[in-house]
Amino acid sequence: MISSLAAVLLASSVFAAEPAAPKASILPGQDVSLKTEDGWTLTGKYLPSGAAPQTFILLHGKGQRKEYWIRLGAALEKAGYGYCGLDLRGHGQSAIGPDGQPFPYKKFKALPQGKGPNDYEDMTRDIAAAVAWLAADGVPEETIGVIGTDVGGSVALKYAALHPKVPLVVMLSPGTHYEEVLTPNAMRFYKNRPILLMYSDADKFSSRDAPVLYAFARMAAGDKNATLISVPKLPGVRLPQNRAVLAQIVAWLQSPVKSDQPLISTTTVPGEPAEPDEPGGVPPEENPFEPKTAPEIPGRPAPRTQPQPRPAPTTPSPDEKYQD
Repeated sequence: MISSLAAVLLASSVFAAEPAAPKASILPGQDVSLKTEDGWTLTGKYLPSGAAPQTFILLHGKGQRKEYWIRLGAALEKAGYGYCGLDLRGHGQSAIGPDGQPFPYKKFKALPQGKGPNDYEDMTRDIAAAVAWLAADGVPEETIGVIGTDVGGSVALKYAALHPKVPLVVMLSPGTHYEEVLTPNAMRFYKNRPILLMYSDADKFSSRDAPVLYAFARMAAGDKNATLISVPKLPGVRLPQNRAVLAQIVAWLQSPVKSDQPLISTTTVPGEPAEPDEPGGVPPEENPFEPKTAPEIPGRPAPRTQPQPRPAPTTPSPDEKYQD
């Protein structure tokens, strides 16, 4: 069963492979400099909200930077939302440590809980610094949502679990233990608020973990607040670069609490041709949706393109035991 949103999107030309938009290299907005409680100085971009009431902190993944969100930022601005995109500690222009020396993410430690430090866990302090900065600028804390991808989504959830004023969370390519940042228990504490989990079925890790987190989300936040969307074929790192995906994210932000919608969207979201040298730490990739055909041989009919079966993601039982 496909939701009304999906039906609209399926009928829309947004699913066609569109010409590449002019590529920007800078996330629009006001330059901001934030200080975390443990001494990091972070660089970011802030765009105030317009007609919509909410502002979103944007958290990239490992090895990326705030420019990863250029297309999502444009979609949020068009819909009237504000955003604060950060270069998280150790990334982009935020790679100088508290002691004034370079401390890039490649030097980070990510030891299991109880066995040593985890520099990625400390990124929750980056979110706290952004919330404090926005609140000082007059943005009500209860209107500040969080959107993250990869480990950025993990720290978004962990922060929101302990800060009930966060109104909603979006996790792209969610995982249960990116960089040893464990999320199942955090999801258990995320109560009665909307949450969107979106993953690509081409991502073997997120396609395994996202249904597990979704099961916990339904128990903790309730069926109407938990939404899971699977995107076929598109590489997970490309989710916020795709127009149809962006349209679904914005539509969900506008109506995050389900009424009689299906619990899991079965929407097919085709992709667009990949752009070379995509800003924000996204590697260039070939178009995964272009059919592969064998070369023609003179005097022989051209071979047919064989459809490629889509592997079904495995879904671990939500009864498995986790410890945070």
